[in-house]
Amino acid sequence: MKVAPGALDIAARERDELWRLSVARDQQRKRQELNALRLSYHRGQAKRLRLTMTDLITHHERAAEKLLEGEA
Repeated sequence: MKVAPGALDIAARERDELWRLSVARDQQRKRQELNALRLSYHRGQAKRLRLTMTDLITHHERAAEKLLEGEA
């Protein structure tokens, strides 16, 4: 079986292009997964900080009220 001159070059280029597309798709998928993880982390962290800050504010407000009551 004879192969036309240049046919192997075309097949190799097509294979390389398919490989590059495959790598690009894989990298895009990984970026999306990492972004989803980052989003989840930041939302969770905001929720945790909000709870912590609310508790701290409440604590300090109560401490201030006790001081005012003791001075009255």
